[in-house]
Amino acid sequence: MYEIIQSAKKRLCKRLLILGHHYQREEVLVHADLIGDSFQLSKMAAERSVYSDGVNDSVAECEIIIFCGVHFMAETADILANSPSNLAKRGGRRVNVILPDLVAGCSMADMASYESVSDCWEQLSNVIDINELIPITYVNSSAELKAFCGERGGIACTSGNAEAVLKWAFSKGQRILFFPDQHLGRNTAIKMGIPTSDILVWRRGEPELGGNSLETICNSRILLWDGFCCVHQRFLPEHIDEIRNAIPNVRVIVHPECKQEVVMKADEAGSTAYILKRITESPDGSSWAVGTEGRFVERIAKQNPNKIVVNLAFQPSYCSTMGLVTLQNLAEMFQHIENGNPINIIKVNENIANNALIALQKMLANS
Repeated sequence: MYEIIQSAKKRLCKRLLILGHHYQREEVLVHADLIGDSFQLSKMAAERSVYSDGVNDSVAECEIIIFCGVHFMAETADILANSPSNLAKRGGRRVNVILPDLVAGCSMADMASYESVSDCWEQLSNVIDINELIPITYVNSSAELKAFCGERGGIACTSGNAEAVLKWAFSKGQRILFFPDQHLGRNTAIKMGIPTSDILVWRRGEPELGGNSLETICNSRILLWDGFCCVHQRFLPEHIDEIRNAIPNVRVIVHPECKQEVVMKADEAGSTAYILKRITESPDGSSWAVGTEGRFVERIAKQNPNKIVVNLAFQPSYCSTMGLVTLQNLAEMFQHIENGNPINIIKVNENIANNALIALQKMLANS
């Protein structure tokens, strides 16, 4: 399978771009042209599909992007790579974005559907001035929800620019509806100094007002969807106590998708890109306990042999859906591409893509 992929890459050359998320299997990432988090990769997909020589716009040779990640990431790459401006530069030619395994989704993204968020929005419009409510969707969400935000003056965010996005949103309205990850929203708001009394959770499945009273909604500034990441949900405050007892002078760094009590007890919290940069640039001999996806932590440890880098929890927390992308289905994608019948092409509906692009462009402007 390795030989199939490598020989096909040589034949396809610049026509192909393979993107690999940090949480992927090691045997998959060795074939990636670019490695990063979801935001970095989607941004790079857009830049690589059309480039400028500094004088005149030039059409890139890239025709196919294989995104080794999950569904919402491939959707975002399709929206950005095939934006109207990029299509115009390529004379209308699309870049096909391929997801090696269509089952590779995101449980957090699945916790907020377009229908459920629309119902929440409608209920809120009956009790508050909806024009003062700004919707923010974490980039870990469907294209439909990005379009939902784009249509309503909202924005998308990443874990790296969540604070900047919240500040932008408060400059546009009085309240924020943040979905699907409650923990990123709460941790960012607390970091900004917003009191917890101004933050409430909209609970899915509750028949009225997300299980909240009219008074608490009217007094709120941030309404959080009750979604979460299954990987980061597993880290607990006692894990921090245990690791501090086991490793003297260890520094604990966690992802902001972790629970509030974990983030508050850790030494630092930041995005996947921040965690990588922080540990890589730390002095030799330093010790780190990392609260994020296990494969990523193990890779950082290998890349930093002169430092102690361990998982925060004794049992690593792996993203099962990221693990669905394998060497086998990656090789199968290449065989279909070379046979002239590529499969698993992710193509977002044009109307949804155009509205989602509005939210994504605002996100990029606030990065």
